[in-house]
Amino acid sequence: MTPSITIHQFPAVLGMQPSSFGLKLETWLRMCGQEHDVSTSVRDLGPKGKVPFANIDGEVMGDSELIIKHLSKSRRKCLEVDLDARQRAKGILIRRLVEEHLYFVLVYSRWVDPDGWRGFQPLFFGPAPALVRGFISKKIRKKVVASLAGQGIARHTPEQVYEKGRVDFLALSTLLGDRMHFLGEGPTQTDASAYGLLANLHYSPIQGPLQEMLKKHKNLIEFVERIKGEYWPNSELGGGDEEKFALA
Repeated sequence: MTPSITIHQFPAVLGMQPSSFGLKLETWLRMCGQEHDVSTSVRDLGPKGKVPFANIDGEVMGDSELIIKHLSKSRRKCLEVDLDARQRAKGILIRRLVEEHLYFVLVYSRWVDPDGWRGFQPLFFGPAPALVRGFISKKIRKKVVASLAGQGIARHTPEQVYEKGRVDFLALSTLLGDRMHFLGEGPTQTDASAYGLLANLHYSPIQGPLQEMLKKHKNLIEFVERIKGEYWPNSELGGGDEEKFALA
């Protein structure tokens, strides 16, 4: 029996889904051909206190990787089934690079870097009432900056932070090489993970150091545009701007 799935996300305030994890999850579902609905809110948080989260047959779950793991068990042929142990291990390492290192460089570029914040703040907080928009954005920014300091990335100089990003892009580009996907012949959650973050840079209306670095890696740009064309053909930008996904 096909599960009933609703994904809870941030609104597409950048013209696309601003959460790389949210875009990753929706892209993976499309890769699987899994129908689902999407509900957006700037206030609702999942059981982990974060977005995205999912309601699957009435069960609310947080964390994109745990949601994918849960749904993979219910599918007769999940995307990872043909991978060998070495490919699976490589996928884990790539996802950790993307989601637990390069992701924080992306967040730094939006919330800490003054130039990035000037572009990001009016877009992300645009839906908030004008009278409280400045107060809310400053309050949340303070929390995000404190979180990044605790994580460690905000303790570095801007030059050091972006150098970390440059090295990550080089590693991803080298690992992808001239292949269509990062692991096997077909798409996997590793491709969805890489797409979620890279698309948030490539299609972003905000341009900065990370976008300039990404442009130097032709194979990563081609990867992003290929995934977008196959799984988000009706989206003007990188995706995550539709209320549901249903098979034709």
